[in-house]
Amino acid sequence: MTSWAPADAGRGARARRRAWRSRLWRYRPLLVGALVATAILTLLPAVLPTPPETSAVVVAAADLPAGTRITPADVEIADFPPALVPAGARASPADLVGSMLTHPAARGTPVLASQLAVDGWTDLSDGELAVPVHLADPAAADLLPDGATVHLVSATGEGASVLTSRARVLARIGAASTGGLLGGSGSPSDLLLVAVPSEAATLVLDASAGGTLTVALGASGSRPGP
Repeated sequence: MTSWAPADAGRGARARRRAWRSRLWRYRPLLVGALVATAILTLLPAVLPTPPETSAVVVAAADLPAGTRITPADVEIADFPPALVPAGARASPADLVGSMLTHPAARGTPVLASQLAVDGWTDLSDGELAVPVHLADPAAADLLPDGATVHLVSATGEGASVLTSRARVLARIGAASTGGLLGGSGSPSDLLLVAVPSEAATLVLDASAGGTLTVALGASGSRPGP
C-alpha cells in the first residue's frame, strides 16, 4: 500500500500554484483590458458634461402666411433652452392643429397663441382666404362689428375701386399688439382679420400695405366685384 509523504503533498501544492500563475500570465492582457474598460465605464459619467436642459416648442415647419389653418404638416417640434421659450409657445402640435394664423409665422419660429384667431372664427368657406389688414382710416375699424359682411374698397387720388363685396370680419387684434403690421405708416388702428374670396386676397393685401384700403357697409353682392 502506497502512503503519501508530506513532501509529496507540498510538491503537489506548488505544482498547482505554478499552473495558476501560468494561466494568469497567459491571459494577463485580457485581464488588464477588462480592468481598464471597467474603470473607464465607471468614471465616464463623472467626466462627461451634463447635456443642457431643453424644452419642446412647436415651430413652423415652413413659412406660413396669415390666414393659414394649421395642419400637422405645418408644424414640428424643436428644442429650445428654457430661458428662450417665448410666452404663448406650445409644447404639443395638437394644441395648434385646426387653429388659424392671424399673423405670418416664419419657418423655424415658435407659433404663439397671440398669432392665432380667436376661437370660433376658423370657419372659412370654400374659395375663401383669411387675410390681416389695416384700414386707411383707423376710426373705420371701430364701426365694424365682428361677423359683418362688408365691401372693401381701394381709394386713391385717382379714384376708388371695389376689391370685393364679400369680405367678412372674422376677428380684430388691438393696435397695441400689432406693431404696425401691414399698416404702412404704423398708425394705431386695429388689425382686422377678414375672410375674402381667394381671387381678391392679393388686391386686398396690396391696398392694406399701401394705405389705401377702406370699407363700405351695405348688402353684400349689391355691386359687381369678386
